Amino acid sequence: MYKLLIAEDVKLVRETLSRSIDWERLGIELVGAARNGEEALEWLKRDPPDLLLTDIGMPKGNGLELIEAFRAGKPDIRCIILSGLNEFEYARQAIKLQVLEYIMKPIDPEEIEQVFARIVAELHKEREEQRGVELMEQRLRDRLPNLAQTLPMVEWSGSLKKKKLVEQAVRTIRENYSRKDLSLWDVASGVGFSEKYVNALVKEVTGMTINHWIVKLRMEEAARLLKDPANRIYEICDRVGYADQDHFRETFKKQFGLTPTDYRNNYL
Repeated sequence: MYKLLIAEDVKLVRETLSRSIDWERLGIELVGAARNGEEALEWLKRDPPDLLLTDIGMPKGNGLELIEAFRAGKPDIRCIILSGLNEFEYARQAIKLQVLEYIMKPIDPEEIEQVFARIVAELHKEREEQRGVELMEQRLRDRLPNLAQTLPMVEWSGSLKKKKLVEQAVRTIRENYSRKDLSLWDVASGVGFSEKYVNALVKEVTGMTINHWIVKLRMEEAARLLKDPANRIYEICDRVGYADQDHFRETFKKQFGLTPTDYRNNYL
């Protein structure tokens, strides 16, 4: 059974959703029906659901804010919006938050049942795939007990979905770290989640924030380029994404304990 939380401030709609749909037949346990965003967040702390059906316009935290908060606490939650607001901006934000469905009011129980039947089928498929991956990893660990020590942390920390998101974020940084305007927003946009969530996830899995990754990759490339005396220091500064040479020198010294000039002289 998959746990569902409903967040809807209109009592009639909330009760209709709770009573007119046979959630159990769909393989869903309705764990609660919150009256506002604040009340819904209390459910997240007590008993995180697998599914969230939420209105947008609610007091004490609207639906989009609620979805972002839920994703920060439970990244794999499935979110469905139920709203009477047919606004492009809301739809755009819903897409950014990877909302599965945007159902318009007035509610149609049959439509809602069809939507959730499809989502549950997808969840079943994903869980079967996840079990297969976990079984394979367990077999590998049993046969090669030291394998985990030889692979990058990204390969083994957290859930499979988290690993993929972190790998995507780190790949985005590797491909763009030389950009002077590269920011947390750019990396988060490449992954499709909020800046706060992606930064926290990358730190959880790799032990470093996105900014630390950017600095690390820039400094590693700078150190490599400094080993070639043909590369001028101001050119290296520009090539690794720094517009200010003083900032570059201070960052490099903090990373290696030497200024770029001293590092080059020691190496040569």
